[in-house]
Amino acid sequence: MAESGYISDSAASFYQQLEGLLDSGWGIRKKYDALRDVFRRAVNQEISLTNLNFSGTFAKLDYLIKEKGISEAESVRLHGTRRTLNALSEIPDGQLRDSIGSDVKSAAMLVEALLGEPIPKSLRRKLPVDDKPRTWGKFDSGNLRCVVDTWDNEYIHVTEERGGLPLSVCYGQQNVYLTREGRGDWSYLSLLLRRGVQLNLVRVRYDSEICMPELIIYEPDYLVNVTTIASCFETYAESPLVALVNKFKPQPNTLPIHLGNLSGQYLDETVHRSTRSFEEGMMAFFRNNAIGLVACDAMRSREDVAKFYADARMQKSNVEKLIGNDLPKAVGGIDMKKAVLEPTFFSEVLGIQGRLDLLVEKDGEAVIVEQKSGKGAFVPTASPHYNPNRPKPQEKHLVQLMLYRALFVYEFDKYAGQLRHVMLLYSRYPEGLVSTAQRPELMLRAIRMRNLLAYSEILYASEGVGMLDGLTPELLNEKNSNGVLWTRYTRPELNEVLSPIQNASPLERVYFFRFMQFLEKEHLLSKIGNKIKDNSGFASIWLDSLEDKIASGGIYCNLTLDTAAFADSPVTDVTLRFAETDAADTSNFRVGDIVVLYPYKENTEPNACAWMVERGTIADISVDGVRVALRNPQTDSRVFPQTDGIRWAIEHDLFDSSTNALYAGMHSFLTAPIRRRDMLLSQRMPEIDAGRCRKGDYGDFNTLVERAKQARELFLVIGPPGTGKTSFGLLNILREELLEADTSILLLSYTNRAVDEICSKLKEQGIDFIRIGSEISCDKAYHANLLRNKIQQCRTGDAVAGTLKDARVVCATTAALNSNVNLFKIKRFDLAIVDEASQILEPHLLGLMCARSDNADAISRFVLIGDHKQLPAVVQQTEAESRVTEPELLSIGLTDCRRSLFERLLSSFKTVDGYDCRYVYMLTRQGRMHRDIADFPNEAFYGGRLDVVPLPHQLVANTACTSTDGICRLLQLRRVAFVASEKPEMSVSAKTNQVEADMIAAMVERIFRQADRFDYSATVGVIVPYRNQIATVRNAIDRYGIPALHSITIDTVERFQGSQRDYIIYGLTVQQRYQLNFLTDNVFEEDGTLIDRKLNVAMTRARKHLTIVGNPDILAGSAVYRRLMDFMKSRDCYFNVACEKFCAGDFSV
Repeated sequence: MAESGYISDSAASFYQQLEGLLDSGWGIRKKYDALRDVFRRAVNQEISLTNLNFSGTFAKLDYLIKEKGISEAESVRLHGTRRTLNALSEIPDGQLRDSIGSDVKSAAMLVEALLGEPIPKSLRRKLPVDDKPRTWGKFDSGNLRCVVDTWDNEYIHVTEERGGLPLSVCYGQQNVYLTREGRGDWSYLSLLLRRGVQLNLVRVRYDSEICMPELIIYEPDYLVNVTTIASCFETYAESPLVALVNKFKPQPNTLPIHLGNLSGQYLDETVHRSTRSFEEGMMAFFRNNAIGLVACDAMRSREDVAKFYADARMQKSNVEKLIGNDLPKAVGGIDMKKAVLEPTFFSEVLGIQGRLDLLVEKDGEAVIVEQKSGKGAFVPTASPHYNPNRPKPQEKHLVQLMLYRALFVYEFDKYAGQLRHVMLLYSRYPEGLVSTAQRPELMLRAIRMRNLLAYSEILYASEGVGMLDGLTPELLNEKNSNGVLWTRYTRPELNEVLSPIQNASPLERVYFFRFMQFLEKEHLLSKIGNKIKDNSGFASIWLDSLEDKIASGGIYCNLTLDTAAFADSPVTDVTLRFAETDAADTSNFRVGDIVVLYPYKENTEPNACAWMVERGTIADISVDGVRVALRNPQTDSRVFPQTDGIRWAIEHDLFDSSTNALYAGMHSFLTAPIRRRDMLLSQRMPEIDAGRCRKGDYGDFNTLVERAKQARELFLVIGPPGTGKTSFGLLNILREELLEADTSILLLSYTNRAVDEICSKLKEQGIDFIRIGSEISCDKAYHANLLRNKIQQCRTGDAVAGTLKDARVVCATTAALNSNVNLFKIKRFDLAIVDEASQILEPHLLGLMCARSDNADAISRFVLIGDHKQLPAVVQQTEAESRVTEPELLSIGLTDCRRSLFERLLSSFKTVDGYDCRYVYMLTRQGRMHRDIADFPNEAFYGGRLDVVPLPHQLVANTACTSTDGICRLLQLRRVAFVASEKPEMSVSAKTNQVEADMIAAMVERIFRQADRFDYSATVGVIVPYRNQIATVRNAIDRYGIPALHSITIDTVERFQGSQRDYIIYGLTVQQRYQLNFLTDNVFEEDGTLIDRKLNVAMTRARKHLTIVGNPDILAGSAVYRRLMDFMKSRDCYFNVACEKFCAGDFSV
């Protein structure tokens, strides 16, 4: 929560900023940047006071216009300015200069309407009296975004996005375009519609002012996966409930699944024209899928393996024939070097996303191939249509192709003649290449299911999944199936998912449903955006302007391909070059981030929906460019457009699969033994065996190790900054466990960076381990320990199983293990030690804590290590949205779903004078900070319980200083300092502060000048709250012309957690009171004391010296910062010097 509650910016402040930009000498682009900032903040500030979530500024503004009763004329005006602000990169400077006065007037009118204070005379005099009329032209037959106002059984009355005008949309039978002359029924929409819902009207026509679209897409910013839509077309039902139930099914680990994945590999090899033998391909597949294959129950015997090999040979032979011979014949020749494997598409028009198996463009035509390795639809052998070599397509497979066809028609404007070759590839059959024709009725059913799924997912986020409480297989069986498939397979499978929900206790059911709603809302907000952070949510890819994306660091654009870096076939990674050298500084991309990569025409706005995108992972970022490892390697570099005038963009990606693992984990809680469930729900205390004694000697950590050993189910270790929670806490508990014969230990953390640190400690101690994960997310130093490389010499499943069983230590992130729960079918663990546990939300651990192995707990004991006073998990929801109100959950200490399991369990072990020492141990000796630096966080946040180790640097006295330079004296005579900064005269954005940047740069230069040995990665680091300020500080430092300083780390506090530097400078940047909302958004109260997690982490990164720079007038609005400034004054460490004098060192210390 924010320490002081929500602080709003005043109307006077908004007006002052508008007047200031008009008076400034800025260029027109800079003025519009400032105007965009004011307009968006005014809208977002008002929206933040509601309990509603919207995707995009259009829906937010439309809601406020209606809530405030703004006239239609003003509405049109405001929407016109909104559109201008969202398309700045496409508008010439001259046109912007002509419209700046009118658009500032719109912003002022918006502030007046929202906050109720009249526009001041001084500003009004500067605004135009007669505005230039804005014309947007007639509607064309394209696509139109709108917001629902009212509706009846025939018409939906909406506000359209372009000019904010009212419009009536016909969705009844008289709209023959929509119903395909009666073949489709859209009446179901009346049950989904709500005021404020957004719709896409696709290919609009007009009949006497009535809008007649071809398609209506419900909440198009919620992209639904094509595979998910198709999965709802089951033999027993055609319902979105099928997708809901599928969420809870355990990860499939069957022969057909593995055969399908292997068949996909054969498709890749055929397109790549690989010369790899069958045996080599099988070994490669085996290494990449070792856990799943070894854990597969259907691969236990020699006969099972022999059949799998035989089926694989058949699939390989069929794929080579169907793709190598039949496909070229069917389409009149094809150049496989131009084939694209598994291209991804995002369609904002249709509200869908999907990944094709194979796409080839040929003379403007699209050849689309979707592969299926299993059976076609059932055809009786007596039927004249029965052909054992040629399948009849399953309906769900046809649904996928109809949606892909629709995507090419409506998103990419392909016409029927360009879509003659849309095919299913059934690789099980010798004649498995099946061409499919357009099926309008099935396509409309698929769009209906897409709309129902979007509606359902939004409903689950707001109201939960309580409908599961009474759901049975019989109720799901809407087609009244009663054959062998239903009775022997489908019904038992559904019952296995649904019965644990029905059989759960009242407390378990409330717990399950509350966290399910929390996860559903997190998933929704990750797609459409949240109220906490600007430019959030995957939909920002098409909703946000280029300027907004650049400002938030969410895009690399204007990139060029480094064609010289292309390797021979297949192409596994792509290197791109920056147009500007500071691009890496202003982005929020990091190595290991999943991204999308796509081309666009130079001097146009990047658009990921305009054509296919490549998915990949950031492999490297340098000053010159970025390298992306492709998720799906391509055959030839020619599939990447390389002509003049083509530029490339990179944006963040989102995978639904990680969320799906959490849903399955929630369900596994309901199937766990009652003792484990009761412990997790604080219905009983964890078991203790006080008779167990440690075998090793760990010096000061003996007590910790012995208590952790006596805790037979659960133990918590609190690790404040610098106390060595990994180096000593985790490692000593691990070393003791390894003294017990035949024990296996699992080491987990939330981030790959933290797992890398764990691996480094194991290497130092000579402890062997296996790492679960991929090379791209693992430091090169530990590649040899990756499972894939550990089993390089294994030739059989038994050998792999033996390697895993013999490994005593296994390391992974929680996400990697949640995606590889089949590991527990091979191996049990006696102990799991979870580092960073206070950053891990409850559902992320639940599946692991409830996992089973051979009818026993997969993990016997857990040690959770964390510090709830440092930064918690990043969550999309606000405190109000995640707050728990159910009495049953409040009784077990579950007050907020955003709290980690570590924090909730910690509260359950609280006693009058601290924590129950049988279950909780706090590390209290820190070896990082000089004692003067540690004083404030120790007293303010840890109750004075911390002490120094001490290490030499923690006790060293301040040295004498002969310099007359104030900054040099400050750095040598003080260990901590607060430097007051004045407010900049005028900033385009409150997220940049040139005054503080100059002061920080001056300190960095002095640190370099007086350092005996300077190491950019260890000597100094700068922390700022906003990405925008990073480039401002970097530019200020670069002006000193010292190359070594360009590489120092300047980053946000979130990115600095887990790091340390000798010198830390924390530039607070804030210049408006409302910015305290963000600066203090991680404050909570414990035992009557306010704990500011963000400030705690920032201060405790410093080893030898800490300087905080900030505006005292603004910071005085925070109780914690008032206390900090008073502390600094009491130590004679508070400096109030004008920027110019400070940078010159012209002040006394």
